[in-house]
Amino acid sequence: MDFIIQIFWINFILFIWFETDGFVEYAKLFRLNKIFKIDEFLDYKEDKNPKMTYHSYIRQKHNNFFTKLVTCVPCFNFWIVLLFVLLFNSIYLYPMIYITSYSLYKILKRYVY
Repeated sequence: MDFIIQIFWINFILFIWFETDGFVEYAKLFRLNKIFKIDEFLDYKEDKNPKMTYHSYIRQKHNNFFTKLVTCVPCFNFWIVLLFVLLFNSIYLYPMIYITSYSLYKILKRYVY
């Protein structure tokens, strides 16, 4: 039964990261602007491209292996699922949790988000 809770937590994290501006807002709240280049992003968004998302910005302006991992849904899902299965000692459920959480995210993105 824990795996269902893990799947929903993973989808919650994916939703917050990919479908909202929550990360940008919390980074500003906790004054992490410089670390995550939030001010640069907001200036670029205001001056050049108002429709730019934070993910698009960091992938375009700070393109490296890490930014590719956190801006790619299957890649980010891979690492989030790995963290959860290690925390819950359910590594043997990794494939099922990964596929289910990614599929559920895609379904929710299409019909709900």
